[in-house]
Amino acid sequence: MKSFLSMQEDRRITHIALGKFDGMHLAHRELFKHLGENGAVFCIESNGELLTPNKELYCDKEMIFVDFSDIGEWSGEYFVKVLKDKFRALQKLVVGYDFCFGKNRAWSAADLVDLFDGEVVIVKEFCVNGQGVHSSVIKESIKQGDMKNARAMLGRYYEIYGKVISGQNLGSKQLYATINLETIGYVLPQNGVYASFTKLQNRIYKSVCFVGHRLSTDGAFSIETHIIDKDFVAQDRVSADSISVCFVEKIRDNRTFSDLSELKSRIGKDISQAHSILDSASLAFVAM
Repeated sequence: MKSFLSMQEDRRITHIALGKFDGMHLAHRELFKHLGENGAVFCIESNGELLTPNKELYCDKEMIFVDFSDIGEWSGEYFVKVLKDKFRALQKLVVGYDFCFGKNRAWSAADLVDLFDGEVVIVKEFCVNGQGVHSSVIKESIKQGDMKNARAMLGRYYEIYGKVISGQNLGSKQLYATINLETIGYVLPQNGVYASFTKLQNRIYKSVCFVGHRLSTDGAFSIETHIIDKDFVAQDRVSADSISVCFVEKIRDNRTFSDLSELKSRIGKDISQAHSILDSASLAFVAM
């Protein structure tokens, strides 16, 4: 990760796209189209639940990061001055129509035209199916379990990365074997069961993913995925340092079952339904 405040003077970068870029969604891609060969993406980071804590995975441009708390008190004039001081060859700034900056967000995209002596490209609102593409809208879709709308705006399936952790060891013995994930910083889908693709050990597998509290067993919150059509033994799960799940479609809400037999029967139906959904799902929406 390249830090803006600690970086040395740069004489290579000529074009910069400015923004938060949480989601790295289709509207962001419209901004990136205006970056030349020596273009870079300037990400203003903030705290809280994010769509893409690992933005580098979704962009082929050089990325530069700064924490909002470090620049939040700057005036608009000072922000542009520091940009020009850091990037000596800077010729173009690219921003979205709703970009605001400086203390109290008092400066808008239009102000850049007066403050910056190079080219300023202000990209209009980008819409999908008549709806403006914004990170806040995508987050709300995910929290409502509407993965189809999230995918339409992201241009890919919503994906979370995590590390493999130990679970109850109940699934492989009495239910279906699952891989348990621990994630940090991601917006999580609405509690429930999802048809998904799981990326593990450089391969993509059809899967069923559960997000929520295990109401029928220990009540603990978990994110766990069952790989369809492959029997993962213990050493397979332990040997994986990291894993990611791409959410395709919600199958059902979380619920309580009277016993493990009823739960296993329901999971079997979930697997069958996920199989049907994933057979017609496109791998083109799996970010690689």
